[in-house]
Amino acid sequence: MNKQEQDKIKKLEEENELLRIKVAYLEKLEALAQEKKRVQTKTKR
Repeated sequence: MNKQEQDKIKKLEEENELLRIKVAYLEKLEALAQEKKRVQTKTKR
């Protein structure tokens, strides 16, 4: 592998890690929103 290919792979790995972090954040945000909605629905009863 040449230097250019190595740099491209490193960039893709960094982008992949960032996307994993974003997905985890969004999943947590979704879970919190669902929990809030569940609590509000439970309180209304």
